[in-house]
Amino acid sequence: MRGEVPFDAIGARWTLFIGTAAQCALEEEHDKGFFAILQDAMPSVGLSDVEDKAKMAAAARDLRIGTLRSFALHGLAKHHPGIGMAEVNDIIDDLSFKRFGEIIGTAIAAAADRVVEEGGAAPKKPAPRTRGRTGRP
Repeated sequence: MRGEVPFDAIGARWTLFIGTAAQCALEEEHDKGFFAILQDAMPSVGLSDVEDKAKMAAAARDLRIGTLRSFALHGLAKHHPGIGMAEVNDIIDDLSFKRFGEIIGTAIAAAADRVVEEGGAAPKKPAPRTRGRTGRP
């Protein structure tokens, strides 16, 4: 499936996929929309910056590890039902934060691309409201 990211950690093969089920689980857990959660995870990075390695490296200082760990938990659930947070912690610790960041970044970029391609839209600032006549008397 497009967007699946296979990797090895703690002596096993894993597949991370932030598909619809993972996105909905993240929205339920965080009580906000998918793109708002992405913004919380990396506040200084915009959706268009995900592929820019220099911007991503500079943004690492603002990274919310707990939010990214949630992405991993829900992203692993499709192919690894029953996975728990303790196991996700072990995976992250085994990989190193740098390698984990690469894997989760690839999965997040694929998820964001799918949402936009499928008719969703990355959040934009709302257009200013203008007062005008409605055409009614």
